[in-house]
Amino acid sequence: MTPSLMNILKDNTLTGDNYVTWKRKIGLLLQSEKHKFVLTTPKPPAPNNESSIMCRDEYEQWKTSDDMAKCYIMATISDVLQQQHEGMESAADIMMSLEEMFAMKSRTTKREAVTAFMNLRMKPGQAVKIT
Repeated sequence: MTPSLMNILKDNTLTGDNYVTWKRKIGLLLQSEKHKFVLTTPKPPAPNNESSIMCRDEYEQWKTSDDMAKCYIMATISDVLQQQHEGMESAADIMMSLEEMFAMKSRTTKREAVTAFMNLRMKPGQAVKIT
């Protein structure tokens, strides 16, 4: 892992209020490391004795990438969130749980900010400041 990726991990811990920024950065990190596909690709069936080499390789590649994605995600969330998510089976499960916890909060905050902006009005007689 490059030093710049280490900085992303170190400087961007998910605390809740920074969910949107954290999600964008963890997505970039996973994509740069070629592990992002595990968030959208279902886990292949576990190989058995009759599975082809191609099926075994596909499963191993998915499993390795999922393990790496889980490590990156867990390394960039707070200790409390780590404890809540350490038993989850896949990176996609962790991301879905975090989305449920924080995405609605982010949407609500955004909506409140837009509403407050739209409701701003000048008071009668107030001069317009040109800077």
